[in-house]
Amino acid sequence: MISPLLEKLTSDETVKTGSGRSLDLVTVDTDSEFDLAVKYQVRALPTVIAFKDGQKVDQFVGALNESDIRQFIAKL
Repeated sequence: MISPLLEKLTSDETVKTGSGRSLDLVTVDTDSEFDLAVKYQVRALPTVIAFKDGQKVDQFVGALNESDIRQFIAKL
């Protein structure tokens, strides 16, 4: 499961984006927030979408290992 890994990384104050920003983790129940899932074209779970200044900047679908998630974060 990817949620515990995302929670671990986003709560670690030393983990920053490539631009040096800290991270916030927001989870969405796509069953109850169907319109939001449609808006962001969520077709499979898990889908992780990164936002910067309110705009979608990147995403990945599927479970990644910690190293790959760290690389994803570093690109932001």
